[in-house]
Amino acid sequence: MNIKNLFLLFGLVLITNIIYADNPGEIADDSEEVPEVVEETVQEEVAEDSAPVSTSDEEVVELEKVVVTGSRIKKTQVVGPLPLIVITKEDIDNKGFRNLTEALQTIPTANASTQNESLNNNFTPNANELDLRNLGPGRILYLVNGRRTADYPIPFNNAGNIANIGIIPNGLVDRVEILSQGSSAIYGSDAVTGVVNVITIKGKDYQELDFDISQTEYEQKNIYSLAYTAGGFFGNTSWTIGADFSHVDPMTYADRPGHDSFVNDPDYGVGYTAPRYGLYWRTGAFGGDQRGWYGSEEFPSTPTCSELSGGEYFDFDKQDPEWLYAGSYPGRGCGWDYGSARFGGSSQTIVNERDDIALMATLTHNFDNGIELNARLYSYYDEAFYRGYPRYFQTNATILDPGRIEALTATSTDPNNVLTGYQRGVAYGLRFFAPSQGDNFDSRNDITEEVNDVFIGLNGFFDNGFEWEFGINSTTYDYENESLTFTTDLYDYMYGVGAVDENGNLLTGTYYSWLYDGEDRLAFLNSIGYFDDLGRVATANDALSAYGLPTDPACGQYAYFGAYHSCFMADRFMGVMTNEQIGSFLGDDTLTADSSQTTVDFVVSGEFELAGRFVGMAAILEHSTQDYTVGPNRQDPNVTFIQGVGYEGGGDRDRTSMGVEFLFPVTDKLEMTLASRYDSYDDASSNVGSRMSNMMNFAYRPTDSTLIRGSYSMTFRAPDMNYLFAGPSSGYYNGVLDWVACYLAASPGQDLTDCELGGGSIQAFFEGNTELEEEEGENIQLGFVWDINDNWDFSLDLYQVILEDVIGRESYRTLNISEGYCLYGDAFSNYIGSENPEVRDCELVYSKIGRGERTPDPISGVTPAIGPWEEVYPDFINQSFREYQGLDWTLNYTIETENAGDFSLGILSSHIIAYYAKTDDTSDEIEYLSYYTYEPRSQQNMSLNWRYQDFSTTLFVDRLGHMELGSRGKTDPHITANLTTFYNYSASLNLYLSVRNLENKMPQTDSAYGYPYYNQYYFSAFGRYVSAGFNFRF
Repeated sequence: MNIKNLFLLFGLVLITNIIYADNPGEIADDSEEVPEVVEETVQEEVAEDSAPVSTSDEEVVELEKVVVTGSRIKKTQVVGPLPLIVITKEDIDNKGFRNLTEALQTIPTANASTQNESLNNNFTPNANELDLRNLGPGRILYLVNGRRTADYPIPFNNAGNIANIGIIPNGLVDRVEILSQGSSAIYGSDAVTGVVNVITIKGKDYQELDFDISQTEYEQKNIYSLAYTAGGFFGNTSWTIGADFSHVDPMTYADRPGHDSFVNDPDYGVGYTAPRYGLYWRTGAFGGDQRGWYGSEEFPSTPTCSELSGGEYFDFDKQDPEWLYAGSYPGRGCGWDYGSARFGGSSQTIVNERDDIALMATLTHNFDNGIELNARLYSYYDEAFYRGYPRYFQTNATILDPGRIEALTATSTDPNNVLTGYQRGVAYGLRFFAPSQGDNFDSRNDITEEVNDVFIGLNGFFDNGFEWEFGINSTTYDYENESLTFTTDLYDYMYGVGAVDENGNLLTGTYYSWLYDGEDRLAFLNSIGYFDDLGRVATANDALSAYGLPTDPACGQYAYFGAYHSCFMADRFMGVMTNEQIGSFLGDDTLTADSSQTTVDFVVSGEFELAGRFVGMAAILEHSTQDYTVGPNRQDPNVTFIQGVGYEGGGDRDRTSMGVEFLFPVTDKLEMTLASRYDSYDDASSNVGSRMSNMMNFAYRPTDSTLIRGSYSMTFRAPDMNYLFAGPSSGYYNGVLDWVACYLAASPGQDLTDCELGGGSIQAFFEGNTELEEEEGENIQLGFVWDINDNWDFSLDLYQVILEDVIGRESYRTLNISEGYCLYGDAFSNYIGSENPEVRDCELVYSKIGRGERTPDPISGVTPAIGPWEEVYPDFINQSFREYQGLDWTLNYTIETENAGDFSLGILSSHIIAYYAKTDDTSDEIEYLSYYTYEPRSQQNMSLNWRYQDFSTTLFVDRLGHMELGSRGKTDPHITANLTTFYNYSASLNLYLSVRNLENKMPQTDSAYGYPYYNQYYFSAFGRYVSAGFNFRF
């Protein structure tokens, strides 16, 4: 349907509305006799304790029509053509969830991986997101009271935008409606996999106080929350206010058994097991050099591991039989454990320390002319702290300094730990800084977030009974992350820039002196008085110069051949550092960001008669403006940071939309809904332009107890703001092997498994792409609902979700492979063991790979076949395809007994049948459930409730199905349970006690993930905790 057809359809609706308004119904002919209706009143005396007496044989109850998520047409039946889950505030409390995020992420249809506070080494460490159908958190539409909110200002994974579902506290929630079905025809962009609508409290006529305190089993950390709500009526006006205050203590892995030490690795005792290294360095940079790993413990001239870390590091000898090392780099280093009783150490936070305040006020006023005014104000403020990835220094190039390296004398008698033979260079060095040594050692991040949401709307009725609504909603989201980050001053210190010897001479490298016996030459020349008139103490460089030999450069970066650093400063790299000294290397890396969204909409809804049946309809006109700004941070041109990523970006866009929805009662048993929506984006923001989305669904009730339902909808997602407007930024991919260089250097019979070239850092340059087009897809659903009897009901829904032109950042590895295909064709394809699709723009590929000049290696003299890979320029592009197929089912049971109380059982379940994906147009389609591991096949949760007199007890059980682990088999299902009991002490006071994670179930360990050895995207190491609280009404 194009824009012309939509305007014709919208015009037809308006004309129909006008005609119906002018002709409200047929007028009876005056000639016909109209029987007079006489209302007779009968007064009866009723006993005080008797039941009310009905004066008619059949009592008629008029059901109120309401709007539910997924439609704008008011209906009397909540169970309709689309599967809808409703979670009330009571459900959240009864099932033992500590916040709304937990409640939402436990929904079986949300059995996707999610980032959370335990994954603080990401770009959104203080946000909580929701992902339905595992297509990404940016592909659900998150509404508050039926309207969009501003995006989280910081892009998710430094890519797309998400909504933060953690900004509404439990105390202010009335209910949440979750629709696991694409609804772009109703809501527009983002409603690809579903819609989440959080409805806050409104219309109270009493005051209420909720208090909750929780304590964890591990660390005995506390969580407090206090919520106050009140409301009332005066005249034609009702009001509600609410305030919620909460505090969460920080929590770490250190006190969680099974996740506090590297010996928790499932490979411990089976294969080589190592800690993270607090400090180590390795030799073997050049052919012929001895390979070895070293720390500081084996050298008497340097502090012990414990001394340089404030007691957090320990001496780790790889040759100890306990660790089962069998590699080609023997040696030892300073190990750093995660807080274990055996080795000590420290760990990152898994729950951020935070203090939240949320305030809300609503006002409803009915004017005498029938128009209703609704206003709402919501404000959220959050302060949070988390310990990020520890501060560290790592060498960024080989250090060519044989004199200093070989001067280090080890005390060890183990030949693997003694420096012998040629030791020309330090291939790599790494030193972390233990946070217990001082505030500057701690990689602390202090985050402040503030959300303000304002809504004002009017609604009323036309003369024909159609309802109209006009609303303006505006949301702003402000973010600040205060942090300090290492600058290049640390590089200068570690590489000895400006360092002098005891005679005041600049320190230099030792390579040429080592190569040409500079010290021996100096001793000889001094012995014959050659430098007597020099006026200062002569150096080896003076001797080399006297013989006409090359001299060693001063200590610094890339001083040798433009490729190697010149000085290995062991006393600095392995030296004790003070808190003030660390602080001198830090720079202010505070990041600020903000986003906003303002929407104006006008909705008309009602019924009109067609062919003897009443057709429901709704039409909407909507205009929205959104913008965001990130950074820029790092604005001082005189300061260069060596860690983290510089952020910058920002932009705005406008969208104008119109849509219609019709509900046709085709027969007494069959109803159909048709919806169409047109969204137009301003041309400056992307290549989306305009987009038409259509939807059709049906509900067929063959009997009073059965419902067959189905839907088909077109979905789309406009490119996120950051995809479009991200400013220039850069970062590094570390440890990247160069497959093209490996192919060129490979000997006959070698393949990719022998690749060792590269392994360093490649600088990546990022920027937004305003040439992006929208993602587009289809959702298909077919289901069955059965009210089996008064006690049982069951539903089953099959679904298929298809999404094409999925936006993502190009992979550096894909670009590297494409370069190989372009340069060397099938021969490269055979080397990496993959088929060459032979369809690509090679000139474009070359422009995204930055290589240095081919120069002879100054040590070996060999000229490489291709220049070193130094830079990569991955773009955001429309590139991939995804398809999910699955089924959801629910089962509910209720029974009321006379003496034993009332029982209810509810089960929700979601199963993935198949998952197909392509990474780009040239790749093969993969069935990921067979190819990709760590994908749970299903998730279920069960709620069993028992109410007896003044007591109510709920057992909530969540089950996450098994995940394939490739050659390692599969995981066991992960099952956790919460047990909550409420006691109605009086009509105004309720007490509750809850034990959450009843069995103290911890995640299953998996060595493939590294520490903490489990999939943090699916599981939590929070552990068991106990909550108690009260609700008081007055």
